[in-house]
Amino acid sequence: MEISKLNPEDIENMNYNELIGIVRETNRIPGGRKTILELMKNSLTNEKNKILEIGTSTGFTSLEISRLVKCKIISIDINEISLKEAKRRADEENYFNIDFVKADVNNLPFENEEFDMVIVGNVFSLLSNKSAALNECRRVCKKDGFLAAVPMYYLSKPPEELVKKVSEAIKVDITPLYKKDWMNLFDQDNLELFLEKDFKFDYKSDKDVGEFVEDILSRSHLKELSYKTLETLKKRYTEFMFLFRDNLSKMGYSILLLSNRRLWEDSELFTSKEI
Repeated sequence: MEISKLNPEDIENMNYNELIGIVRETNRIPGGRKTILELMKNSLTNEKNKILEIGTSTGFTSLEISRLVKCKIISIDINEISLKEAKRRADEENYFNIDFVKADVNNLPFENEEFDMVIVGNVFSLLSNKSAALNECRRVCKKDGFLAAVPMYYLSKPPEELVKKVSEAIKVDITPLYKKDWMNLFDQDNLELFLEKDFKFDYKSDKDVGEFVEDILSRSHLKELSYKTLETLKKRYTEFMFLFRDNLSKMGYSILLLSNRRLWEDSELFTSKEI
């Protein structure tokens, strides 16, 4: 859809993930480039590898990987507007090693064991059948490849009203998840945890959020919108940013790098923790 043809009702009916493509927000994997660097460094990814990114949004993760490692990357999303923006950014950066594909994680259009690494940000949070999606990711990942997941979770029980508002914003009925829920999901036969790092989101002030929103909504391409449509966008986007500020301040995330245990390998008895 051309941005100039959008009306206030279109904006009102869009969820946050759809608005990202309209405003061209840099939607990052939790932790941003620090997370990406951790994954690339600890997996020893090189230019001969092939990576699949699930839920690329506007393309930050794939573009950052391409900056670090000139490997082959296929990035999927179900949102065409976001994919269009991701492609535009890749063209601007002259990154021709990335293919952006409209596809669903529940039914990946790829061969078995096609990728050296499959990266999933927080996409699983939006899915009703997380186990099926995980199995699909494992199907297309090589037996000696890596599954990288960066799930977000609540650090304590959130207010019901907050969860309700977030569900409405993303148009997905979410159930509060905690770290133990994610670890239970990834506790599968022969799947071993190589890397685990935990983080907590910072609380951002009203000033920080307001300045961010003002910067995003001052972009020149948004001048194509009619006055009423732009005002509706400003109101809705601002509400989303303050809502997510309040929500993320109660959340953390983990960088998880997993791979299949070798067939001959026993489980590790004497484990350790970083001090």
